[in-house]
Amino acid sequence: MPTEITIDRKTMPQLALESKIDIIHAQNYSLPNGVPVYYVNAGTQDVIKIEVIFRAGSREQDVPLVAGSTNAMLEEGTKKHTAEEIASLLDYYGSFLETSVQQDYASVTIYTLGGHLDKALPVLEEIINEPSFPQSELEIYLHNNKQRFLVDEQKERVVAAKNFPALLFGDAHPYGHRTRLEEFDGVKKENLEAFHKKYYSAGNCAIIASGRVNDILLNKIGDYFGKGVTNVGAIHESPLQEPHPSSQKINFIPSNKKDSVQSAIRMGRVLFLKNHPDAIPFQILNTIFGGYFGSRLMSNIREDKGYTYGISSSVVFLQHAGYFNIGSEVGSDVCDAAVIEIYKELNRLCVEPVPAAELQLVKNYLRGNFMRSMDGPFALAERFKHIWLHNMDYSYYENYVKALSDITSSQLMEIANKYLQKDSIYELVVGAKGKK
Repeated sequence: MPTEITIDRKTMPQLALESKIDIIHAQNYSLPNGVPVYYVNAGTQDVIKIEVIFRAGSREQDVPLVAGSTNAMLEEGTKKHTAEEIASLLDYYGSFLETSVQQDYASVTIYTLGGHLDKALPVLEEIINEPSFPQSELEIYLHNNKQRFLVDEQKERVVAAKNFPALLFGDAHPYGHRTRLEEFDGVKKENLEAFHKKYYSAGNCAIIASGRVNDILLNKIGDYFGKGVTNVGAIHESPLQEPHPSSQKINFIPSNKKDSVQSAIRMGRVLFLKNHPDAIPFQILNTIFGGYFGSRLMSNIREDKGYTYGISSSVVFLQHAGYFNIGSEVGSDVCDAAVIEIYKELNRLCVEPVPAAELQLVKNYLRGNFMRSMDGPFALAERFKHIWLHNMDYSYYENYVKALSDITSSQLMEIANKYLQKDSIYELVVGAKGKK
């Protein structure tokens, strides 16, 4: 008879944390007109993602909302096709178009089958190089966004999210600017045309391709994006003014909603760039504090106190700044108590070493997340983009994995004391009443 095997289901097996992980690196070359192309050849499915990135984020705009409007309107019509024709064409070939704009960059991305690349690439090229910015579509776009803005102004969490960066950087700073209702009326077609001409050029872009990438695909990219010198001109980043943070650390904004019983909390501070030596340790510390469902903030303020359905903290890295952000929505009657508990958890990190079991749990969690973030060609391309945008290389990920193995509780407590002292934290509450 076969030997009976007894499995101990009460004891978790030991996890081995290797100090190094092999990552498929992006390769690169330049098109004849100088446009850099980075590509990740991976995956088993014949699906391609091509992202064209421009230094055309909101920090470059002279007129508010123009960067986002220009990017969004690219697919609303060209000199050859209407928005409906573009959508029908892409849909027919199973392709999907995506536009995005952030503070530092804007992008246009297409997902398509490798077999339909000949049909999808001309559409992508046409959208980027020949947008018509039809007046009727622009008016609809601005009207819809204006109405969405008015609706969002009734939501405490949106008002808090919009106003908090202004406390850290100042409203006049591109990273802290708060959108205002009247700004929608200031966006004109000629603003979009001028912004597009200046920033959506070959001298100001890069291409990231991922999926089943081969020489045929790269040659086709060159056919559509590597020829000619039309609209080419090297663009230098606009100088970024110095931030002017608020002199007031404790801030309150009354809710725009009548009879509101909820308050939104935002707390945090300006930090450093992604390439700073403390960036990786601080991200690990942030995970313990509020960066995952089992974090201290969730355990205390959701599970123990029952003040909220959710609370979290995050680290935001922009190209020229970084900041720490805590966010939650709570009942206005427990808002003051919730803020007190947040400060208690911040102080705990400064005065108590993180227990070994908790630190190991977070290390395991972060390692699993890291492995998932490298799963598939599109994810690998995203990982590359994150370091490329910050002028870093793959050694960042090597250092990250090493830190997950080596970092100690005493090192984390040192980081906490360096950056999480109460007098360095900005606080904003948007809700039904101010702080007591």
